[in-house]
Amino acid sequence: MKYLLDTHMKLEHVYTLETLKLPDDAPQHKDPFDRILISQAKSERMTFITHDDRLTACNEPCILYV
Repeated sequence: MKYLLDTHMKLEHVYTLETLKLPDDAPQHKDPFDRILISQAKSERMTFITHDDRLTACNEPCILYV
C-alpha cells in the first residue's frame, strides 16, 4: 500500500473523499479532518462514531451518530 508522507493515510482514503457529497443547503462544517476520517472509515469498511450533528448531512452508512 502506498501511504502519504508516512501518515498511514492511503491513497484510497483520498480518492474516497471525492465520493462524500454534501447537499448545497448543508450546514457549514469547518473541520476538514472529519471528512478525512469519514473517508477512511468508508474505504476501510469501519464505523465513524460522532455526536457532531453537522455531519448528519453526509448521509453515509459508515457514520454512527450518538
